[in-house]
Amino acid sequence: MTPAERIYRILLWLYPAQHRQAYGQLMLQHARDLNRTTAHRGRWPLAMLCLHLVIDGIVSAVTEHMEAIMSANDGFKPVPWLSVLLAAAPGLLFALSRSSAALPTLALIILGSIYIVFLVLTWPVVWWRRRRFPVWALLPAGALMWVLTYVVGGELSWQIKWLGIKWLGIPGSNWTAIALIYIALAGAVFLAVLRTKRVPAVVWVLMGVMVFGNALAQVTYDSVRYVGDRPLYGLLQFLTASLSGPAEGLMLVALGLLAARQHGVRALLVVVGGYAFWFADSDYLFGFPAPDWTWLPLYFVIAILLLLVATPIALLRAKTRLGLALGVFLPVVTFHVARFAIPVIVWDQSFEMRLGGDVLLSINVLLSLALAWILYGYVVMGQAKQNSASMC
Repeated sequence: MTPAERIYRILLWLYPAQHRQAYGQLMLQHARDLNRTTAHRGRWPLAMLCLHLVIDGIVSAVTEHMEAIMSANDGFKPVPWLSVLLAAAPGLLFALSRSSAALPTLALIILGSIYIVFLVLTWPVVWWRRRRFPVWALLPAGALMWVLTYVVGGELSWQIKWLGIKWLGIPGSNWTAIALIYIALAGAVFLAVLRTKRVPAVVWVLMGVMVFGNALAQVTYDSVRYVGDRPLYGLLQFLTASLSGPAEGLMLVALGLLAARQHGVRALLVVVGGYAFWFADSDYLFGFPAPDWTWLPLYFVIAILLLLVATPIALLRAKTRLGLALGVFLPVVTFHVARFAIPVIVWDQSFEMRLGGDVLLSINVLLSLALAWILYGYVVMGQAKQNSASMC
């Protein structure tokens, strides 16, 4: 097998399954022909050919996925407006709580309490009567699961720090238990849902990019913390810091997998809800505590409405796969662009972005959503095949 053919055989797994089945052999033959015409020129032209095939293969695979999304007309049935309003209710309440001109505090507390009681009483009833998790509860479920894992992991982390890891002779990390819980939950759910199924290669690529990117950022920007007289402590800190971001995203994606069989790619609301913690603190929006900016309350409200209100409405009312994709990625990308552009514009470009934290958080979020989109679609396709086989 020629080098060019070997590279293309690997890259083929990045393409949509239908494209790979229809054109895979022709693409491999094209790679063999290119290798045959280039091999006699020497190693350097052959190396450049391989590099060109890698770049061209990745770009073409992304293009094919986008064309598949845009050309697909799956006829999704829009969710009734009552369920849409219930799904957007947490974002509306959150936006009111961050606005200086919002309802009185007592009114917000009452409305929030009514919504929480409604959730607690309705989830079990819907599940018992229909054996189906309500679609409007996906977003708050993601938010509540993130809060639960963060609180439990945070408490365990403090215990680890207080006790110390005596057998290593080093203190524990504040984030150690949180990262471990993220990893344990993600691994357990992935194994339970996917089991022995062969997932697309692009899933492993995205996971690898997340882990490698976070590790590289920690080495590049926080390397001073990981050297010195306590190398084991530095190693623990490095592993915790580099795995927390990817593990958090993978945990949210895994939780959404539990709902993907029933709700398909609309289970992305679980991931969106899990990242709602951004709005609890301005540090997540700007990378540092925001100064006294007159328009800050309005900025918070617009950001919350964009992500936690516009996203569920667009997702649940979409009729096509393209509408679903735009409903998720357009608000999220816009939010992250504003997250960096607003401070730069408002504070005369004095904002310093830290790749190890601020930019990396946005990258983790976007990669997590892309991973969820692919995995949930894969689960839906597998479920459809099982249903069609059972009907035969």
